[in-house]
Amino acid sequence: MLKEIQNRRSIRNYLTDEIKKEEVLDLLQAGIIAPSAKNNQPWRFVIVSKGIKNKISDKMVELAGPNKTAEVIKTVPYLILVYNKDNEYFNHLSIGAAIENILLEATNRGLGTLWIGYIKKIEDYVKELVDIDYELVSAIAIGIKNEEPISRPRLNLEEVLIYRD
Repeated sequence: MLKEIQNRRSIRNYLTDEIKKEEVLDLLQAGIIAPSAKNNQPWRFVIVSKGIKNKISDKMVELAGPNKTAEVIKTVPYLILVYNKDNEYFNHLSIGAAIENILLEATNRGLGTLWIGYIKKIEDYVKELVDIDYELVSAIAIGIKNEEPISRPRLNLEEVLIYRD
């Protein structure tokens, strides 16, 4: 698994090839085995494709002008909307763990992903599209990657660690 952690990248260039819906369901299985505070399992997922996915992309362009995130959403076959069922803030940590599991399993399978936080800007619009009344936390674009980006710089341990005795 260390290999997947080291190789995971945010992918912004995709092929237009389809992937099987069952493969996306397998990724969600990886997400639901993530740890959660008090075993609350606060995540809820909605898979969208084609029409709804394209409407989300169009709304992002309407808000921010043409942008790479909106382009990615239109290109990939699936977008997973990630919701918080309780609106409890501490659930976000658990949901982040579920998202990371999904991203790592996608990397393991050779798929590309993009974790999209900007979707919060159009949360009300997305809620109307999918008729879900939970808090929208994030989205994950999933598809066949068309790039192999190099690792972006990371801070050294010494730059982020404070040790007290």
